[in-house]
Amino acid sequence: MNGPESIFYKLLLKKISGALTEEEKLLLADLLKAYPEFSEAYETVQWLWNESGVSSQPRSPERSKRLLERNLQQLEQQGLLPEHVEPIISAPARKKKKARRYYFLGAGVLSLGIACIALLFMQQPQIKETAEKRFPNMVITRPGSRTKLILPDGTTVWLNASSKLTYGDDFLQKERRVQLDGEAFFEVVKNEGKPFIINTAVMDVRVLGTSLNVKSYPGEKKAEAVLIRGKIEVQVKRRPQERYLLSSYEKLSIASNPDVHPHKELSISSVAPSGKDSVVAETAWVDNELVFNGEPLSELAVRMERWFDLRITVTGTRLQSFRMTGAFKDDSPEEALKAISIITGCKYRIKDHTAILYEAN
Repeated sequence: MNGPESIFYKLLLKKISGALTEEEKLLLADLLKAYPEFSEAYETVQWLWNESGVSSQPRSPERSKRLLERNLQQLEQQGLLPEHVEPIISAPARKKKKARRYYFLGAGVLSLGIACIALLFMQQPQIKETAEKRFPNMVITRPGSRTKLILPDGTTVWLNASSKLTYGDDFLQKERRVQLDGEAFFEVVKNEGKPFIINTAVMDVRVLGTSLNVKSYPGEKKAEAVLIRGKIEVQVKRRPQERYLLSSYEKLSIASNPDVHPHKELSISSVAPSGKDSVVAETAWVDNELVFNGEPLSELAVRMERWFDLRITVTGTRLQSFRMTGAFKDDSPEEALKAISIITGCKYRIKDHTAILYEAN
C-alpha cells in the first residue's frame, strides 16, 4: 500500500502538470490537513510554479526569488538538479562567486519541483520519520464510494463513504492499532496476544476477535460502536476513567458535542437483527443498502450526501424533523429523492450537483 508521502508526491505531480481531478483535489487537501509537515514542500513547489510564469496568483517576487535561488543552489550541491534543467551561469560570475541566477523553462518545472520536494524532506528527516512511524498506510474513500481491504493481520475492513483508515508499519509488532475517521465494519482476526484497537476522535475501541461497526464522522451529532459478535471494551475520551463492555448486538452511542447533558451524553442499547443473515440496520451499508429507522430527514440527508455524493439541503422545520423509515438499495439519487417527496409530500429540485427539498405550496 502506498503511504501518504508517496500519494502526496503523485498528487503534487498531477497538480503542477494540470491533470488533477476534482476528487484528487479533495484528497490532496485531506493530506495537507492530516500531515502539516507536507505544507512546506507544497508551498515551495507553488512558489516555483508561480516564478515560472505559469500561475497568475500574486506572490512576493523577492520572496519567491530568494526561495528559488536558495533551493536551486542546494539542489546543485546535493547533485539533485535535473540534467535537462541547466543553470545558466556566466564565467565571470563563477570566478567572483557572486550570487548565481538560474533560469528554467516551463518544461523543466515538473522535475525541478519534485527535486525540491525530495530536498526538503532530506533536510527534515525527523519530520519524515515521525510521519511514517505514525501513519504510513492510509485508505480514503470519497463520497459515493465504499471499499473493502485486508489488513496485514488478515482482518477484513469495509470502509464506508467519506471515511479514512490509517495504520502504522508497526501494526503487527506490539498492538494492532488503526485510526478511523468516518465509518467502517471490521471482521477482526483473533489474536489474544495482540489486541486490536480502533482510535477515533470520540472514543477508542479495544477488541480481541469480533465483528463490529464503528462510526465517528467529524461534525456529526454522535458517534457509535455496534457489536455484532464477540466482546469489546470502549473508552470514551471525555471519560478516560470509565470503560464500557459491550456484548453481541449492543450499541454504544456517544454525543459528539461536549455540551450535551451528562445523562444524555452516552447510551447503551440493543440492536435487533433482521432476516436470515442477522443483518442489523447499522451494518446494512456493507451490503450496499442504506437503512433508516425513525430517522429525522435532516440527519438522513447527511447520510444520503455521502451515499450518493450529492449535496442535499432540507428546508422547513416540519420537513427537517419528519422521521423516515425505509431503505435505499441500488436506487439512484433521483429515485431516492422521488420516494422521499411521495412520503413527505414535499417537492425537490436538482441543479449543479445539489438537491433542495422544500415544502409544497
